[in-house]
Amino acid sequence: MATSAYRISPEVARQAAHWHMLMLDQSVSPAQRDACASWRAAAPEHERAWQKAERVRTQLGLLPPQLAMGTLDRERRQAIKQLLALAIVAPLGYLGYRQLLPQAPYATQVGQHRQFTLADGTLLDLNTDTAVDIAFDDQQRLIRLRRGEILVDSGPDVHSTRHRPLRVSSAQGLMEAMGTRFVVRQHESSTQLSVLQGAVRVLPEHGPAHLVEAGQQLTFDGLGQGPVGVAREQDSLWTHGQLVVDEMPLNHFLRELGRYRPGWLRCQPQAAHLRISGTFQLNNTDAILAALPATLPVNVDYRTRYWVTVTAR
Repeated sequence: MATSAYRISPEVARQAAHWHMLMLDQSVSPAQRDACASWRAAAPEHERAWQKAERVRTQLGLLPPQLAMGTLDRERRQAIKQLLALAIVAPLGYLGYRQLLPQAPYATQVGQHRQFTLADGTLLDLNTDTAVDIAFDDQQRLIRLRRGEILVDSGPDVHSTRHRPLRVSSAQGLMEAMGTRFVVRQHESSTQLSVLQGAVRVLPEHGPAHLVEAGQQLTFDGLGQGPVGVAREQDSLWTHGQLVVDEMPLNHFLRELGRYRPGWLRCQPQAAHLRISGTFQLNNTDAILAALPATLPVNVDYRTRYWVTVTAR
């Protein structure tokens, strides 16, 4: 049994994963290489974590030998870094990486869905990899969306003697419910609001307020600007474990599916334009991938269970 002297702490594992991925970037600078070498030499635990990162990367196939990190979006880089960090600490259980991090009371892990009834009677559904903070006081009922996607079915607030607006905050602004049912999704640099019933007043961080009514979808930035589309009830069916798509490009479909499974799911450009339709059960994403070659001219290649590529056949 390993003694505590040879264990690697979660914090050092996260640092090792950061340096490891940085060194795989073909654009890494000499100064960054020197800084990495200094970090490795700073403590024996650092070097042990570095060596373990090398071993688990090879064993688990988390990353190719060289990787231009600029070709990966921020979300994928972060996901791979998190997988590697947990593998350094506990290779046999590395998919539970988020267990190393403090968990909010209102949060889900990848692939998980949870529903809560808040103190005012509001029903709150959390989609995969989502976290929110709840802050109710005498002035307002506030739901802070930290990451992910939520469905809000506003309650009557019968326990309060004064009107308290129900609001959802995101990185781009504030949304105030007006007797409504709506979905909010936090993207990297925008917020997507889909109003299914009632109406929602949008107060962007730096722009004028405006109203989004039932059947409308708005994706907005900090100025409140962005495309307006149609809000579809089927887009909330993740609350029932379903993903419903209609003639969706395959690369978009795999990006959506990848939200519900750990690891990296990618699509080669030659297959990206293919279209897919159907209702898919999210409790078994491997079955969805296994069925793809029967309906589309593609192959599904597993480097590992958590590194999957869909290629044109």
